[in-house]
Amino acid sequence: MASTTNPPNTPPQPRRSILLTPALLALALLNHFGTGITYSVACALETKGKLGQMSKLKVTHLHNQTALLVRVFALAVLASAFVMLPTVAHADSNNAYQSSGTLASGGTFSGTLDFDYNSKTGQTVLINSNFTVDGTSFSCNGLTGGNQCLVFDPFGTDYFQALSGNTLVVLDWSAFNLAGTFPSTINFVGGYLETLGVKVTDTVTGGTGVTTPETSALFLLGAGLLGLIALSRRRLNFNSIA
Repeated sequence: MASTTNPPNTPPQPRRSILLTPALLALALLNHFGTGITYSVACALETKGKLGQMSKLKVTHLHNQTALLVRVFALAVLASAFVMLPTVAHADSNNAYQSSGTLASGGTFSGTLDFDYNSKTGQTVLINSNFTVDGTSFSCNGLTGGNQCLVFDPFGTDYFQALSGNTLVVLDWSAFNLAGTFPSTINFVGGYLETLGVKVTDTVTGGTGVTTPETSALFLLGAGLLGLIALSRRRLNFNSIA
């Protein structure tokens, strides 16, 4: 009976394996880890293992293509942040103004006025607003009794009134469409300070309000800038490896 074992001097049959070339490994790493690791591993395999024909030029070409796509994406994000600044700042017809002006007595007024338009009611009220008029502090955070902090819009001028103790303030400005896009600047054209039941103690002679960017708009801008910084650092790191 014939023996089924291999002769003593017959070498064992080699096992078949999949040849993982530097090109394949580089492409896999490129998809998973990024260009810096791809470059290092592919070059190491090419120098030591001599398993593939991927050259440094080809790896660099892959890197450049990927880096270009990432940069284009980051620039698109940054551009979107700039484009969306006006939209975010006027979201839900809500806009804050840093306001200041003068009174006839030589006094001043200053503070933040934040307008909130409600499309369901058609009303505009002041929210998150704190300001000082001739040394008296006022605060508005929505409609309160006596129609305080509610914006009235008769033809040609808009105004609101607010109460602090027994002191009433009325501020007038040149009208704009409260249901539309808020202007970047509003111009105060009048108003007065009154001790209720006694007399008007001072009048507003003029002033301006300038919009202030909201937190979400600043966040978009900051995200875009951080993305560009990260790309620059990644580029420097790759150059140092190369």
